Amino acid sequence: MSVNRLRCMIIDDEPLARQLIESHCRQMGNIEVVASCKSALDAFQVLHDGSAIDLMFLDIQMPGITGLSFLKSLKEPPKVIFTTAYTDHAVEAFELEALDYLVKPITFERFFKAVQRASGKSATAGTALSAPPAPTGPEAIFLKVNRRLLRIELQEIQYMESLGDYVKVFTDKGMEVCYTTLHKLEELLPELLFLRVHRSYMISLQRINFLEGNFVKIGDTDIPIGQTYKETLMKRLNYKEG
Repeated sequence: MSVNRLRCMIIDDEPLARQLIESHCRQMGNIEVVASCKSALDAFQVLHDGSAIDLMFLDIQMPGITGLSFLKSLKEPPKVIFTTAYTDHAVEAFELEALDYLVKPITFERFFKAVQRASGKSATAGTALSAPPAPTGPEAIFLKVNRRLLRIELQEIQYMESLGDYVKVFTDKGMEVCYTTLHKLEELLPELLFLRVHRSYMISLQRINFLEGNFVKIGDTDIPIGQTYKETLMKRLNYKEG
C-alpha cells in the first residue's frame, strides 16, 4: 500500500530547533521537508512562490512576525503543528485550528504522535480537533540533590558547572548542586540541545545570547569556551568564517 507523503515546511528562528525537527522528519517515512525557514517572511515567500505545503511546523515566538500572526494572515493555511518553548498560547493555537501543540524540547515519540494525527486528518484539512489535547510538558531529568531526586525540566536549564563529583545546575528557578558529573550529564542530555564548551562547563544551546572572543553569554553570565571545544560549538551553530 502506498504511503501518503506530507509536504511540510518548518518555520523557526532557532537553527537547532529546525535541525531537530528535520532530524525527526528523516526518521518518518511519510514526510518531505520542502522548506526550512528562519522567519515568517521567508515562509511567506515559499507560499507565494506556489510551493504545495500540506503541513507547517510553526514556532510562535519569532522576531518580527509571530507564528500566531503569520497563521492569522493566511487565507487558506496548510495544517499546522505549533512548536514552541511556551505553554501560554495553547488555547489561542487551538482556536486557530492547529492540529497539535508541541512544547520544546520535542521528543521523537511526541513528534510521531503529532504527525500521525496530521496524516489522519489529510482528507479534512482545516478541521479543528473537537477537544484539543493538553500540551505535553517538556522532558525532565532527575538528579540527586542532598538525599532526594529532584526533577529538573530540560527547557529550564541554562548551563552547568563542574565541581568534581558534583555539578552546579543553573536553571530559571535558581541553582542546584547535584551529585553527578558533567561526563554523565553529557551522556544523559539530548546532544542537539546541550553541548560541552569547556572542561568545566556545559550549556543549553537554546539559551545562548551571543558569543564574543572565547566566551559565550547566557543570561548575565560569561561562560568560557575551551579551545578544544570551540570548533564543535561553531559547527553546531552553523557558523562559518568569511
